[in-house]
Amino acid sequence: MTAVTGPAGSHYPVRVTFDRNQEINRLWGIPFFGMFARWLLLIPHFLVLWVLGVASGLSILVTWIPILVNGRFPSWAVDLYETTYRWGVRVAAYAVLMTGFYPPFSLSAPYPADVTVAPPSREINRLWGIPLLGLVVRSLLVIPHAIVLALLGIGVWFAFFVIWIPVLVNGRFPQLGYDLFGGYLRLSTRISIYTLLVPVPYPSISPSE
Repeated sequence: MTAVTGPAGSHYPVRVTFDRNQEINRLWGIPFFGMFARWLLLIPHFLVLWVLGVASGLSILVTWIPILVNGRFPSWAVDLYETTYRWGVRVAAYAVLMTGFYPPFSLSAPYPADVTVAPPSREINRLWGIPLLGLVVRSLLVIPHAIVLALLGIGVWFAFFVIWIPVLVNGRFPQLGYDLFGGYLRLSTRISIYTLLVPVPYPSISPSE
């Protein structure tokens, strides 16, 4: 596995990486049909993501307790969020033709789209554990990121109408597509992890870092 969407040497503890050298069967580039077929194939993964999403949502009800009591974020929650977002990014990458392989049902298997969450420490200021307040404050802090994400989302929407062309012509996902879709997935993952009170630094507003 080779190139990633972000620059080499980026040390932010939430990493979203993609192999840009994917060969994709040209048949997937058939307008609308290829992507529609992939979405149908992903139905089992959508069910898994629903379960993981529910578990992650319910975790919010209790993760503030160890933060408030002893100033440490629970390791089981870091593992849960990493699993949820890794699964989600792999599914999204396959759905939009960024990868050539169907995502496995095991996260231990290598895949050309990946997410790692490795906070430098589980220690966190206890004030973040004040019920609801910590989540609200962090949500407000990432408003600038949400604006950038919305602008990227517009670009992603329009890109859906053309990304099939290079796949159909030469069996490759466009490099610009990796920048656009990869940037969207990276930024959305990082602000989500930050908002969930994981003790990571305030994320850069740039999706390319």
